[in-house]
Amino acid sequence: MAVRWYRGRTSWFCFAASALAVLLVALWMRFQSHADYSAMAADCHRDDLVVAGGDDVSLNNQRRALIKQWNTTRDARGRPHPHATMVEVSPSTDLQHSQLKAVLESGGCGYDVLIMDNIWTAQFADAGYLRPLTGLGDLADFFPAALRTGERHGVRYAVPFNLDVGLLYYRDGVTPPPTWGALLAGGFVTHLAGEGLTVNALETVWNEGGTDLLTGDREPSEQELRRVVHPALQRLAEQVRGPLRDARQRDEQAAIEAFAGGAQLMRNWPYAYSALATEPRMRGGDRLLFAAAAPPGRTVLGGQNLAVAARSPNPGPARDLIAFLTGTDAQRMLFSCGGFAPARYSALGLSPARHAPGDVTARTCAQLTGQTPARGDGDLPRQDQLTEFGQTLVRALAQAQPRPETPYYTTFTATFRDCVRKMLDGPGPDAATFAKAVRSSLDGRTASC
Repeated sequence: MAVRWYRGRTSWFCFAASALAVLLVALWMRFQSHADYSAMAADCHRDDLVVAGGDDVSLNNQRRALIKQWNTTRDARGRPHPHATMVEVSPSTDLQHSQLKAVLESGGCGYDVLIMDNIWTAQFADAGYLRPLTGLGDLADFFPAALRTGERHGVRYAVPFNLDVGLLYYRDGVTPPPTWGALLAGGFVTHLAGEGLTVNALETVWNEGGTDLLTGDREPSEQELRRVVHPALQRLAEQVRGPLRDARQRDEQAAIEAFAGGAQLMRNWPYAYSALATEPRMRGGDRLLFAAAAPPGRTVLGGQNLAVAARSPNPGPARDLIAFLTGTDAQRMLFSCGGFAPARYSALGLSPARHAPGDVTARTCAQLTGQTPARGDGDLPRQDQLTEFGQTLVRALAQAQPRPETPYYTTFTATFRDCVRKMLDGPGPDAATFAKAVRSSLDGRTASC
């Protein structure tokens, strides 16, 4: 009887917790000024386009600049493009997911093009939130690993908009550690808040003996989670209680500020490069006082994909907008003017047959736009600096791999983070408890460490 009572009470608590979570998201959406939630009751017969995604963290809001360019140019037949509006739903990856999912799940037709984390493809495709994406022509110019993140069961639902890959930033006079172990032991600035904890924990697992675990569609066994993943995370926990202790409260922007404020090493995404290049503390005339390198080991392949919402009233124009945003010219602008890693070889002067790091060539934002930089700003990064950075991106992409590909990714990352946090607090779950919880989460079953 006691066992039955406990299970019943647990089920009741789970139901109550789920209801509370839905209520909190709804309240947040109601009062959050970032997003326009008229999307849930939008006009399904409109001709304009609505693009929904997270906050535009590109330099000078380059994503918005590309949308503006679409709005002021004409198609191949000389006709004006349908007007597009960009809606930034949230700066938080977790809240972006919750809010996009809420609108799509409601059956609303308020969104046409989705800018979504590349790890959401499986869930959104399986749930019927996305239209199959066809008619984009030859896709061979996209970086192959990134292109694969837009497929589900052999059907293409999305294409990459911009890539994210872990990079190691270091100050002048600092030599980057040659191995992952040396990097972890010496300490560096990183971000362990939110999804950053999942990313850093996965990179630790991959570089501590679990290269092929918790990546792609390969599902690890409980034995592998016990024997390989759990010990690797214990080693991470030891460092977080030591040289990495300040990282627990940092997000990406706080990590950039800490590096600009004097830290020697930082793990962050590509957009941090241009943010730092325009920071007076990180410049000496036209010289940058820092550089970036591929990390000493495996790193997460992240980024944002573009997809057409299943209930878009304008699927054809939405596809055309995606083709525009992922074209070579737009991708060059996104890289040189916005600081995002491009999704196409050609944006870096490469091709599918010629894509070694030494083949990279880049042009500055001023060269692309024909506009003279503001007085005193210079055109930073310079062409040689951008080219060198592009070479670094290509090297890092060669050792990048995706997070677990599962329609239950949000369940996985929530469970995984919960387990890792408890390990950081110490002593944390034992190996068997950890393995059972993570294994269950990959199948969509809520579990706890």
